Amino acid sequence: MNFSKLPQLVDKRGKLKSKGTYSKRTKTITHRVWHHSLTKKHLGGSDAASFADYHVNTLGWPGVGYTFIIEPKNLINTPNGKRARIVYAHDIDRRTYHVGNSNQFALGICVAGDYRYDTMDDATIASIADLHSALVKDNIGKNDTSHSEMPGYSWKACCVYNYRKHIEWQGLTTPVTPSPAPDTYTIQEGDTLWSIAHKDGTGGVQVEDLIKANPGINPAKLQIGQKINFGNAKEVIVQPDNDTKEETKPSSSGDAIVRSIQKTLNSRYKFGLVVDGIKGPKTKSALIKALQTELNNQFKAGLVVDGKWGSKTKAAIVTVKKGAKGNLTWVLQAELYLEGYNPGSLDSIFGKDTETALSKFQKDKKITADNKAGKATFTKLFAA
Repeated sequence: MNFSKLPQLVDKRGKLKSKGTYSKRTKTITHRVWHHSLTKKHLGGSDAASFADYHVNTLGWPGVGYTFIIEPKNLINTPNGKRARIVYAHDIDRRTYHVGNSNQFALGICVAGDYRYDTMDDATIASIADLHSALVKDNIGKNDTSHSEMPGYSWKACCVYNYRKHIEWQGLTTPVTPSPAPDTYTIQEGDTLWSIAHKDGTGGVQVEDLIKANPGINPAKLQIGQKINFGNAKEVIVQPDNDTKEETKPSSSGDAIVRSIQKTLNSRYKFGLVVDGIKGPKTKSALIKALQTELNNQFKAGLVVDGKWGSKTKAAIVTVKKGAKGNLTWVLQAELYLEGYNPGSLDSIFGKDTETALSKFQKDKKITADNKAGKATFTKLFAA
């Protein structure tokens, strides 16, 4: 096999955490499916061994869900230059869990990293291209797709990075934009509530939200074909009373959007805020606590969740940029609104309106207006 001769490939079959074995495929591989891990690429847990631990111990799978894992933090010198290490985790003929009912004919490839925030480096892109070229030569698969392009997963923000460009795709170069999370979802092979919600919550939905929205559900015993409710779990966000895009400050008499922010903080994080629609120090402190909670949950920042802006919180900040989705984006949108910069719908999606509001804030605060929220922007939002 050509892929097995790649100098950056490391054979870890049978050496990663497992509990049992995956069965053999009953169908020929037709799809090479590209994923990302939603873990910052240079952190300790962003590698094949950590993914195997998570898939086995948390999701209850027989082993890591991908056949190949590309690790940007582990660089290997090759005759062609530096390459990100490629871990070969399972025999090609094993039906691993990664795309539900399509597992039989789909080969899972995961590039470690959270590409809502991380930048794809040259060594990683080179390994993507090398692996793809080798698999094509080996006649393993005919089509390349992202996780979100597989049946039933159009709402998944995965893989985010432009895999088509990185494998030198000759057609469309724009990744498919994920659709909103559905009102009802049908359980597929390997699905768990944790894999469905994932790190920061699909469409802002956390595992505990799914449990509440589905009374009597047994999270440990989901059945293929079982339908679960997303609709009641998705946070209802109250929209502004007018259609203008002008920046508006919350009114002192109680603002509908501020009430929505307070309700979301209470339902998502159990903060117990008074829902009065009035901007105040308690609401701002609660948003800092939400930020700290997400940095801990998603990036293992190890912060004390105290609602106070300090040097450790500042140091743990990740850059949130256009295209980002999830609870960190929602925190950014909420605080922009409280500071008088209307990002439109507080939908947890960094789109055009959020970009416009952020740019205006950065210019007003004399921050480089790069339309990305990093340490300087979050500090101006929360330290004052």
